[in-house]
Amino acid sequence: MIELSQFHFLRPLWLLVLPILGTLWWLARSRSLGRVRSLPLLSSHLQTALTLHQSNSTVFHPVDAQALAALLLVFAAAGPSWSREPSPWVSETAPLVAAIEVSDSMRANDLTPNRLARARFKLLDLLEQRTGARTALIAYAGSAHIVLPLSSDLNAIQPLLESLDPQVMPKPGASARAVLEPALKLLGDSASKGTILYLTDGFDALDIDPIREFSAKRSNPALVGLLVGTEEGGSALLPDGTPARDEDSSRVDTSIDTAVLQRIEREAELPVVRLSSDGGDVRKLLRYIESNQAYADDPDARWRDQGWWLLFPTAGLILLGFRRGWTTTRS
Repeated sequence: MIELSQFHFLRPLWLLVLPILGTLWWLARSRSLGRVRSLPLLSSHLQTALTLHQSNSTVFHPVDAQALAALLLVFAAAGPSWSREPSPWVSETAPLVAAIEVSDSMRANDLTPNRLARARFKLLDLLEQRTGARTALIAYAGSAHIVLPLSSDLNAIQPLLESLDPQVMPKPGASARAVLEPALKLLGDSASKGTILYLTDGFDALDIDPIREFSAKRSNPALVGLLVGTEEGGSALLPDGTPARDEDSSRVDTSIDTAVLQRIEREAELPVVRLSSDGGDVRKLLRYIESNQAYADDPDARWRDQGWWLLFPTAGLILLGFRRGWTTTRS
């Protein structure tokens, strides 16, 4: 996604060519339009027969295509950029706070054996690929609680993950916003380099504003989510096999509110990766986590020159010059 606030040109002096290019285009177009009428030796009926597209006001002339191609080349030469290149010297060991939702809806059996178990498995898969990286663990439902501070010991995290159960959470619900403050404290001075990963089956509408305000501060850690569950949901079952019930004694709703998810992604800039069985979800999460570390650790990293994207439409416009009849005299 293009960060408009970071958009700039690496070689802005090339933009000084634009007024010259505009003047040349105007002179060339005026000459092109008057070229046929400036041939007095050509009879009127032959001139009409050899002239394509009699209306000047609606015709896209060859000189217009050439000028547009030149314009794109000038912008390409100026070097548009909106993102940095990750430094190869930065270690890909970004600090991570994994916030796993431990609510009754995570008991849903729409995933086998249930959502909470699948979230545990995915987190372990992720941590196995982050050898030597520091990871903290937060469990949250209606409130958030630190389970493990930043640690690179995978053996310490695994038994704590397995012990998490909705029954041990003091407050029912699923308040993703409650994670932000303790996660920030865990990361400390590494906050700008770190990432908060939500392992959840959805967000609440009340989470949107606090998360948006948090995400807007560049000194805060990046946010990303792993969505665990299907939109239709399933049956949330207690260990004894009976349905889990909420405060008004009705069955726990395990459906996923996609409208809130879309708002979280759009308004709070929190990308949400859907759980998959092929490992693609883990690879996406790693890219988010590692890229945030690289950019934060190397503020002097080179800006990525995106001008090459403009070469494709430029080539298309140049190829129009080889189109039969395109360079034939037009009025």
